[in-house]
Amino acid sequence: MTPRKPRNLLFGRNEQPPFAPIVLLALQHAALSVLFLVYAALIAKGAGFNEAQRQALLAGTLVSGGIGAILQAASARFASGLLVMPIITPVWVAFGIQAGTAAGPGGIATLALLGGVAQIALGRILPRLRAFFPAEVCGVVVLMLGVSILPYGFLRLLGAAPGGNEITVDTDALTIGLVTMGSIIAASVWLKGTPRFFALLLGGAAGLTMSAFLGQLDGLAAAIGTAALLAPPQPVLPSFDLGWPLLGGFLILAIVSAVDDMGVFISMDRMDNADWMRPDMSQTARGISASGATSVLSCFLGGGFLGFSSTNIGLAFATGVTSRIVGIGAGLALIVASFFPKLIAAVSALPEPVVGGILGYAASFFIVAGAELALSRMLSPRRMIVIGVPVAAGIVVQATPAVAAGASGLASIILHSPLMLAALLAIGLNAVMRIGIGQSGRIEITETPAARHDQINEAIADWGETWGLPRTTVSRASDAVNQLVEAIGGLRAGPISLEVLHDDVNLDFRLIYAGPRIPFPDQAPAPEELLHSADGETRMAGWLVRRLANQVSQFERNGKQGVLLRFDA
Repeated sequence: MTPRKPRNLLFGRNEQPPFAPIVLLALQHAALSVLFLVYAALIAKGAGFNEAQRQALLAGTLVSGGIGAILQAASARFASGLLVMPIITPVWVAFGIQAGTAAGPGGIATLALLGGVAQIALGRILPRLRAFFPAEVCGVVVLMLGVSILPYGFLRLLGAAPGGNEITVDTDALTIGLVTMGSIIAASVWLKGTPRFFALLLGGAAGLTMSAFLGQLDGLAAAIGTAALLAPPQPVLPSFDLGWPLLGGFLILAIVSAVDDMGVFISMDRMDNADWMRPDMSQTARGISASGATSVLSCFLGGGFLGFSSTNIGLAFATGVTSRIVGIGAGLALIVASFFPKLIAAVSALPEPVVGGILGYAASFFIVAGAELALSRMLSPRRMIVIGVPVAAGIVVQATPAVAAGASGLASIILHSPLMLAALLAIGLNAVMRIGIGQSGRIEITETPAARHDQINEAIADWGETWGLPRTTVSRASDAVNQLVEAIGGLRAGPISLEVLHDDVNLDFRLIYAGPRIPFPDQAPAPEELLHSADGETRMAGWLVRRLANQVSQFERNGKQGVLLRFDA
């Protein structure tokens, strides 16, 4: 079923914008993805690669990312079916440098192969793990996506280098960054219709114009001038001359980084669906498996291990377009760009404050979207801990790098990543907090009509808080059960029992009573039926209940009538 499009979206995932906006949007997404080649350049530099090896790593990563973007967008059956952009991410830079130093480009190819195979396997079992990824866990991941890219954005915006004890603000950089981010915000808020597509393009153009005015474009011109005109990607074979500790540590990292990827899939899926209630684990599993296949391909094309660019989701939010056609176009643009080193240099050498303005906007969006998602279900003390402790821990390691100073190996990588730390804590705490939570309940509905309403509402609210049900589900369930009890109140003989069962997918209510069956018509009774038919009011109540519940069915138990009301949990 096609999801209902939110009002702030101009074109959803299965809609097709006009041709010209498709081209411009695809180029914007491709350009943002090319920016992340800076991490591939860091690996090449740290591993001591020569110019040819560096170019091969960047081009291989780019063409693989393009193929992966097409795969993700074009196939909802074998991939996510979403506008997501595979690209190299900072989480594996340290491992990449070690592998490149030890075995050259073949060592990096080995890590891409190992990580890809691990994620393909993880994707096959992910749907079975759905209970460990409720809305609050997913919300923490999305929120910390924003927190984790704050330093990359705002330090560039301020013109400051990361890692120092003191930050000196570069007024020129600050001016360029604020002009860039302010222009994106202004365009995304005040422009309407097609012009809104160009929010990021307008912001980048404004930032480049200000950079030129302040004399900050010399580095861009030099990078373009020294790059070759044409160079195809160079295939690479993996080399297994790596130590088992390095391979084992990276295998764990590849599995953990899949949690980061989940945040990207969840964010894009939620942005595209006005009725979003919980993550589509089957869709996410297909996306992660397809991402793993892309990394395997990247291994043989000379690229590195691929993750996803959360910044592209910020661009989709700013432009109001999540169309899969744009993802296919962006993938084609990346493939073409991989053959032209000058194009790669032109985008990867954009002034740092311009990049900072773009990342600052994206970070702000993710923090708000993640908080909204984490708080979308009814809160209990257990759920508050699942949200609060991981977010607090992530912010602590982000604000106090000294916390990770004495750590080494995988612990060091996790403690240096607020996103990984928060995600792992949220998943672990959610698993622990589920201990002792009953997934079923039962009450005998009181005989006093005036007290039934309060009794039913209090019981359903208590179950909703305990199980972390969405507030909208609790409200609909309360209305439906009350309506049904009122309908059968005058027909039954004896007490009414209310049973509830929750399994993380469905919320089932069963009302058991002695008496005749209740009709549940597909259409509301006509006014004359209400006035002149003996069962007019009962039929109206049945029609209202049918509209409130996702599914209504009837059964018999021990000679009594039963009605099952099913809601999405």
